[in-house]
Amino acid sequence: MKKIPLFPYSNHILPDGRTQLKIAQARHIRMVKEALISKKGFVMAMIDSEREHSEVKDVPAISTHVKVIDFNRLEGDLLGITVEGIDLLKIEQIRIEDDKLLIAECMPFSTWAPSQTTTSNQCLAQRLKQLYSSQPEMGNLYPTPLFDDMTWVCQRWLEVLPIEVKYKQMLIHQKNAQPGHSFFNQVTSR
Repeated sequence: MKKIPLFPYSNHILPDGRTQLKIAQARHIRMVKEALISKKGFVMAMIDSEREHSEVKDVPAISTHVKVIDFNRLEGDLLGITVEGIDLLKIEQIRIEDDKLLIAECMPFSTWAPSQTTTSNQCLAQRLKQLYSSQPEMGNLYPTPLFDDMTWVCQRWLEVLPIEVKYKQMLIHQKNAQPGHSFFNQVTSR
């Protein structure tokens, strides 16, 4: 079982996904420093943005192991970091350290295998390209996007669509991206 720092946050990220974070609290700055030194990263748990200050017991079981790929100092003693999802982990237990940093005991959780984009499912990839064109701060996180991999496309939609965490968790628990593909195709075509 792997012991790794846990960062509950309302931004959602999955394997191969990227996001930028602003780190302010001393415990989380310590977490980032240790992640950079050890090269082990940390776990990001997707929490409901309306329950950001909820109890530890509200952290979903399936979370994403991330690595820091870039960082810089921001005004006001904030630390700006960019993280990339590595793989999924199932949180078995959480303990709280003296400085309130959360440490999770995790087991590996299977991720969706890559799946080729076909002519029948290119619309979803095309809509993601359009989203990234209209939101360059999001699109610029991916210098080499994988629009020909339907799993990658579905994971990016799962990260950005405003869906309740319990439904995102339900989709992550599926064996492959197909249920997500069907759902995202309906949602994004409206």
